[in-house]
Amino acid sequence: GPIKFVLKTRFDTNETNTRSSVALVIRPEGLGEGITTRGIHWHVISDVELSASDPRSQKIDLVRITDPYGTVSEYVAMNQVHDPANVATDVARILANDHTGRMDCIDCHNRVGHNVPTVSDALDQAIGLGQIDATLPYVKSESVQILNGTYATDADADAAIDGLADYYRKSYPLIAESKAGAIYTAAARLKAIYRLVATPEMKVSAQTYPNNLGHTDYPGCFRCHDGGHYKIVGGKVTTEAIPSGCATCHTFPQIGSNTSAILIGQRPDSHLDKLWIFSHKTTVTSLDPSNTSCGACHTRTYCENCHSTPAVQVPHDEMVFNHATVVRRIGAQACTLCHQQSYCANCHAEPVLPVNGAPGASLAPLETTFPTLYPLITPVPAIPTYPLVTPSP
Repeated sequence: GPIKFVLKTRFDTNETNTRSSVALVIRPEGLGEGITTRGIHWHVISDVELSASDPRSQKIDLVRITDPYGTVSEYVAMNQVHDPANVATDVARILANDHTGRMDCIDCHNRVGHNVPTVSDALDQAIGLGQIDATLPYVKSESVQILNGTYATDADADAAIDGLADYYRKSYPLIAESKAGAIYTAAARLKAIYRLVATPEMKVSAQTYPNNLGHTDYPGCFRCHDGGHYKIVGGKVTTEAIPSGCATCHTFPQIGSNTSAILIGQRPDSHLDKLWIFSHKTTVTSLDPSNTSCGACHTRTYCENCHSTPAVQVPHDEMVFNHATVVRRIGAQACTLCHQQSYCANCHAEPVLPVNGAPGASLAPLETTFPTLYPLITPVPAIPTYPLVTPSP
């Protein structure tokens, strides 16, 4: 397929509504990974069957791939497995109870006929165009929470939006007075956006219909590429999962105030090591790759994509037995930069990572557990933001 370059402006949900640019290239077949990259449209060119337990196919329990020679490979969701050593009964149950069908275009492009923007995208556009004043503290965060609410009528939604002025009068009284006009304009724009993303008389809120294209606002690609669907061989579940790395379908996102070069070349042999993400520190000693061999492909902002997040503070050598303590100390959001909930679900029955921006159920509030460290920890925002865009304080 054709190369698609994606460049978006995003605003964070922090107090300053931090602006960043997100750039990546959607991979056609073979781009950047040699002959091993299949490209996104491989899914519909090949014979891929999905078994879903819900009408909107948000929970994929089984993936079956038939190659040109008739060989079938099966990947099962780990939460559907009762006995990893004998999974045949579980597969039979899934095939009997789930809806199974061959993957086609609308499994991903499910909203192609009505491309309603997500709340986050609509707000990013409005703030970027100056329709909402980016200097209003937490205006992105407050707006996301209001627009994602469920209201019986447009009038109810408008009343909730009018509450934005009350928020500033209570939390920022000086700004409420000095920027009263900007707050009024922002509220007017939110009312217009609400009518784009929700239709209360049809009982449709901004969250009613998920968009399967991508994975920034809804599970989308992560319905299968979540690291929690494992290959079945000889009736047993193996440790081989459906690929879930960032570079599987697109180049690694370049995020920052200025985006660096887009990486589409062949990876050096050293980068093929599965532990390269941890071991490259023995080769690279600075975040500035200038005047090094790394500089041939990378710029400083590429390095800062990860090194500006809490993820680099996580001591992975201590994780097997001490990860609960580490998570409480560093912050659960650091884990979500690389891991999906399904990764933790391999061992944990209860949710332990942030879901919809809330701390995991088994973790005590950070400010309660470590009150002296809390100001130094990046707290989980009230509303989920674009992955890898939460900078460390």
